Amino acid sequence: MEKWRLSNGLNVVLVLMLVLACVSCKENRSQPLLEVPLGSYETTTFQSGDASFYRVELTAQTTGDYAHVSLQSNGLLLIDNLVLPNNIAPHKLSAIIQLTPNTAHQFDWSAFAAPITLTDIKFTPITDTSLPKFKDISEQAGLEKADSIKYGGPTIADIDQDGDYDFIVNNHNAESSKLYWNNGDGTVTKHNQNLARWFMHDLHGTAAADYDKDGDLDIVVTMGGGNGTNPSKANFYKNDNGNLVLYTGDVGIDRGGRGRGARWLDADMDGDLDLLLFNEASLTKSKPQHYFYENTGDGTFSFRDVADIQDVEPSRVLVTDINNDQISDIIFYGHHAPSLWIGNGDFTYKNATYQFPEQVQVFNDVMAITDIDIDNDGDLDLYLARGKEFGLGNHPSLDHDAINMEMDFKPRASKGKEIINFEAPNSIRFYKYRFLAQGIYRDKDYPMFLGSDKQRYVPKLGEDIQISQKQAQGWPEDISKDGMYFGYLGEQQWRLAIVRNGDIFWGFGFSLSGVSTVSPEFSPENRNIADVLLRNDNDKFIDVSEQWNIPKGVNSLGVTRSDFNNDGLQDLLVYRWGRIGQRISDLLLINTVDNKFESMTQHGANDVGGPGNGDMGQAFDFDLDGNIDVLSGSEGGQWYLYRNQGGMGNYVSVRVRNSPQKNIDAYGAQVLVDTNDTRFTKRVSSRGEIFSQSKMDIVHFGLANAQNIKRISVRWRNGETVEFTDKAVNQLLDTNAVDPKTMTFKQNDIELRVGAAFPLTVNVTPANANRAVAWSSNNTSAVTVDDKGVIRAQGKVGESAVISAMSVANKMTKDVNVVLVDWHEKPVEEISILSIDSPIYTGERLVLDADILPIDADNASLAYTSSDPSIASVDNRGLVTAISPGEAVISVATLSGASAETSIRVEALIMPFVEITNANELKQALSSAQDVTVKVKYHAGSGNSVISSDEGGLRFWLRHFKYKWIPAKDIELIDTSVLNTTSGSSEMTFSLKGLTPTTDLPAGHFYQFRVSFTNSKGQMIDSHIYPINIVK
Repeated sequence: MEKWRLSNGLNVVLVLMLVLACVSCKENRSQPLLEVPLGSYETTTFQSGDASFYRVELTAQTTGDYAHVSLQSNGLLLIDNLVLPNNIAPHKLSAIIQLTPNTAHQFDWSAFAAPITLTDIKFTPITDTSLPKFKDISEQAGLEKADSIKYGGPTIADIDQDGDYDFIVNNHNAESSKLYWNNGDGTVTKHNQNLARWFMHDLHGTAAADYDKDGDLDIVVTMGGGNGTNPSKANFYKNDNGNLVLYTGDVGIDRGGRGRGARWLDADMDGDLDLLLFNEASLTKSKPQHYFYENTGDGTFSFRDVADIQDVEPSRVLVTDINNDQISDIIFYGHHAPSLWIGNGDFTYKNATYQFPEQVQVFNDVMAITDIDIDNDGDLDLYLARGKEFGLGNHPSLDHDAINMEMDFKPRASKGKEIINFEAPNSIRFYKYRFLAQGIYRDKDYPMFLGSDKQRYVPKLGEDIQISQKQAQGWPEDISKDGMYFGYLGEQQWRLAIVRNGDIFWGFGFSLSGVSTVSPEFSPENRNIADVLLRNDNDKFIDVSEQWNIPKGVNSLGVTRSDFNNDGLQDLLVYRWGRIGQRISDLLLINTVDNKFESMTQHGANDVGGPGNGDMGQAFDFDLDGNIDVLSGSEGGQWYLYRNQGGMGNYVSVRVRNSPQKNIDAYGAQVLVDTNDTRFTKRVSSRGEIFSQSKMDIVHFGLANAQNIKRISVRWRNGETVEFTDKAVNQLLDTNAVDPKTMTFKQNDIELRVGAAFPLTVNVTPANANRAVAWSSNNTSAVTVDDKGVIRAQGKVGESAVISAMSVANKMTKDVNVVLVDWHEKPVEEISILSIDSPIYTGERLVLDADILPIDADNASLAYTSSDPSIASVDNRGLVTAISPGEAVISVATLSGASAETSIRVEALIMPFVEITNANELKQALSSAQDVTVKVKYHAGSGNSVISSDEGGLRFWLRHFKYKWIPAKDIELIDTSVLNTTSGSSEMTFSLKGLTPTTDLPAGHFYQFRVSFTNSKGQMIDSHIYPINIVK
């Protein structure tokens, strides 16, 4: 027996069984067991038994519009903000907590938003289970820590195709989005350039894929459209061995919009990846809203008109496969009703929204969706995370933490006024100030007015300000101007008003500390919306949220899924927006064998009290240790990399490469794993999507206690398959390392000279077979073999040994017989070097590799010479250095007389430039009544050419700036004739008619001429002249 000890002395005996009952509550349900007030903790004690994990079940009610309940013990937060979403009826809440076994625990219960009555409390020990525990390794791994606005989650993918996951963290404005390369040792290195190319670039979602099948992943970075006033094209980065070259115009992306995100999918099932760019509706409601691009197979895309689906209003997307036909289906959702579109594989889609329950068909508050096979039946169910984005709704958001005397406020963005009366015994602290203006209010102040005389002060972002009763004495008669009004009314009573005479800001909020009670003159927004779990029942979805124990009030902004505890069932991590002024724990939903989810907040993948609000993340195996880690972003806060510390069930991971025959990429590939009693099915996809897409091609399966894998089958979307059979658990398999079907040597018998060595090579099929072998000799006194297959004669003439090569994948073995013979000279018979067709440039170096036959020839020393060392020199290692322009012949010879040569052409290295050749003329006074011609010469740099990028060619600018470097207006002219050229000249003529003379411009304004282009190396080259003096 264990005891639940209340602070008022009541002892309630709890019998610990599979289901634990509270005796006193059963006898009299009308009597409250525990009253949890605002402003203080209610303390109880509990004696734990042998178990480490307990299921806590609460029956709770509140008189407020909503309330949250939390539980901590000795400063450790066990339950964080379980929500009572309304006061309609008693609520059943539950959560898993972890306790030190056989210990007396003091429990401190707290209520938030409204007092709570607990009428039933049950603790059930959980045995025979392991639950994940995460550790923040962000700084240890090398992530930059900066508070920033996010944009719907990261992109996870093996971008450099080196076998581990890299990732892009997506920020929105002031802080750039960033690409991090996985170093394979638990750390990351930030890419040498940020993805934002200027401050406040307005970046949105990202996606990565190898669209041209060159072996690394290319990246799409979408952009906003200047609040609808400046439609933007997506940034398309071609990955050139880690150098990201902006190729937007070159690949044929020619349409701009209010970009939100991108998705790679094979819309026509022709084997290459097409592109969907989805947008927010334009201010003019122009159509289409979303853009489909067909991959033409030659490195470019062609716009496709796709009826119906291209004009739906939502601007969030999940690409999935609802009907398991390996043709991508699309769900659009967000601030408009969701719609489900079944792909036909020919760039057409069937509207199948009727498969959703009727209540789901009208949702306009779905923030994120993940597909998930909740019951291991092989089809994809859906989890809909619902919330009020940025905490906004029909009413202002207001939080008050009575225990810590902190008030947080976030009004609506639209025109209006809110008044809050509050009590504060002393001075108040104003902090956590956030303000992001929109439209005509940008660059304008939003002041603070103190007291009856409205003392004006403009707070800085993040500024910490103390406001005394004396400073804020009295209340003004007129509060009609935009701003924040603070007044002290006496007897610890204060008043606050927030006034907006228009749609002033995108984001706004602040916190006040020292506030004991709050009485708003409005009804605060109840942000507690219920998420929905939809089970896929063939051609319809059933709402099973209640059956599967999904919490009823979450206010979710994101969700990702994976098997976090390797028990064979897929779990969920739900990102809760939380409180206005601080982070709360995200909700880990653990899938159980009882066909329901258990909530857990005590998991470690959180920064409770930290900056920002819940946003989105992705679950992935960062360090490839078989335990699923998490990359999470906090809106207005930071990025966090959480390592799963493991110690749970068995697993297997399958790295899905391109298909072995047709080179089909892994997107949408299906992986089936069969153990002795269970089949698991997953596909290569994201693990939850909003605006960004991930390519999770290292497919992870938790296997619980399974000890052996009967079969693994990988099926690409073109029908190609590979299989593994009879595999051990707890390993990473690779479709480019399948079990060999055949193993052969060139010869069955080898004669090895006494004292000599020879490298053996075993040929295996198929082409994607695992080539790793273990070597052995049955007679090491005669012949030894090392781990690289090099045999060495140790014995005498006539002795022999059998050398065996055994596949590490499936133990297949192939033997070759080696007989020792007399030593005899074996000279070099043939030597060759590759011809160098392309020029090399002065200062560059390259190594010439020479091949000799036979490969075990004696005295294989090589001598290199140059016909003209003043043009190209060469050392005894074959290292060639380009000295000056011209041609030289590089020769290589052996002592036996074999030789080869190749010609090297050296050209002068020219750095890229563009020069305004009539700059002196343009620096003179220019009449506003005349036309002005800007003349240039350019060079893209040795070995490069001018590309379209987002310049379109050679772009000439006449720019009017408000101040450095904020433009007021640009006039642009583009010369497209220079595309794909290396050098040349160009000119464009501007009309100055109608331009305001320089002396008449507002203070700080100025004009500039600029010319720019991008070369094929991705360098942006420009030249400019400013200020320009335009006169009447």
